[in-house]
Amino acid sequence: MFFISLCVFYVIMIDNKINKVLIFTSLVVAGTLMLSLMPAFDLGGFEMKKVDVLADIRIAEKPNDEITIDTFAQIIPEFVDTCKTGVICINDYSVEHDALNRFYDALNENNRPVRIAYFGDSFIEGDLLTASLRDVFKKKYGGNGVGFVPVNCITSGFRATVITSASGWDEHCITDSIFSRSKQGISGYYFIPYTNATATFSCRTTFGKETDTCSTATFYFITDGDLKFTTTVNRKSVKQHTVKGSNNIQKISVDGRIAHIKITVDNPGINTRFFGVTLDDEKTGIVVDNYSLRGVSGINLKSIPEKTLKDFDKLRNYDLIILQYGLNVATKTQTKYDYYKKTMTDVINYLRNNLPNSDFLLISVGDRAAKIDGEMKTMPGVKNLLTAQQTIASECGIAFWNLIDAMALDGGMVGYVKSKPAKANLDYTHIKIHGGEQIANHLFEAIEYGKERYLEKKKYNELKQ
Repeated sequence: MFFISLCVFYVIMIDNKINKVLIFTSLVVAGTLMLSLMPAFDLGGFEMKKVDVLADIRIAEKPNDEITIDTFAQIIPEFVDTCKTGVICINDYSVEHDALNRFYDALNENNRPVRIAYFGDSFIEGDLLTASLRDVFKKKYGGNGVGFVPVNCITSGFRATVITSASGWDEHCITDSIFSRSKQGISGYYFIPYTNATATFSCRTTFGKETDTCSTATFYFITDGDLKFTTTVNRKSVKQHTVKGSNNIQKISVDGRIAHIKITVDNPGINTRFFGVTLDDEKTGIVVDNYSLRGVSGINLKSIPEKTLKDFDKLRNYDLIILQYGLNVATKTQTKYDYYKKTMTDVINYLRNNLPNSDFLLISVGDRAAKIDGEMKTMPGVKNLLTAQQTIASECGIAFWNLIDAMALDGGMVGYVKSKPAKANLDYTHIKIHGGEQIANHLFEAIEYGKERYLEKKKYNELKQ
């Protein structure tokens, strides 16, 4: 303060000129800065605090233990679940968006057989679509064989992946007039053998080396006892099997590089029913079982006995259940499908209760065209059924895939019929083998993209924790 007073006195005593003012200002600033260097002190009860004229502009330094650097946002960008252009993505209507997580994990680990059961109507019969789907899966994940084959069926003559023949069996299908629902297998068939009944199964080479042979052939049946049958592999390796009775469905397997297998029932036993054979690899790879039935709506699945489903769940647990129906439900102009929606919702819930280890994917009805205003177009009734099926998936909380949109990528059913070679028949309803291949590729791409997004999200959530 004494220094400031001295400066003021000096200015007063000299001439009042501008340069003198500048000198005064400089002296004041210099004196103030000198004061900031003085420590605080106490003199005779008078306390002099430390002066810090730069306090308002100085950046305060944090102690080392308080310095934090938030790098999370820089390392992990916000996860956004999107769909890639050109892919018809799978919609997940589950509450936690985990409808296919178990299936995706199984694909990613790929350390055991990953099994898919594909249920449908005549759209997939003859192994159309499912043969190509099996093929693209096996090329990436491995495996062999053609999956489940009933002892005999209406498609035996034109199935692209296996040739079958059977004699000496009492055959029953759910679409027949005489049929016991309590006896049916998971495929909707059951076969009662007579003595010396035979059935043969030969893998075809249509889809390459992954399906021309299998590693294991497994027969599924139920008997009260004294069942004896013989298996012959590749027309030379013969093995006899004796089975004790049981209340449960049983299976007998034969291993080898199997291109052809024959079963001969030596003693049909008591109350014996066969359901079919699976031709695949029970150690690794992908399994796709085709469970097609002509003329059904899907509601028939609820008539499969609970015990039958639970027995198959133990013997042949499925990672994914695919349901695709609708050709026998849709009409040209129908607007409401309330009854079907309610009934099919009950069917899905019934299957989920009895196959608790499986994920579920509902695929919509395929595109179907009819002449409208002189031009072939998608039936309005089919579009309305699509909406109903999407609602079914939403109410059940399962995954859903829009097959009509997938077919639209290639011109819809009209485009399938007009393509060269043709991908669909002139009924504008059923696909051909090239159409099945096209749809299988779209479905596989959707599943693979869904798996990739799931794994990315899983990794993101792990880093956040």
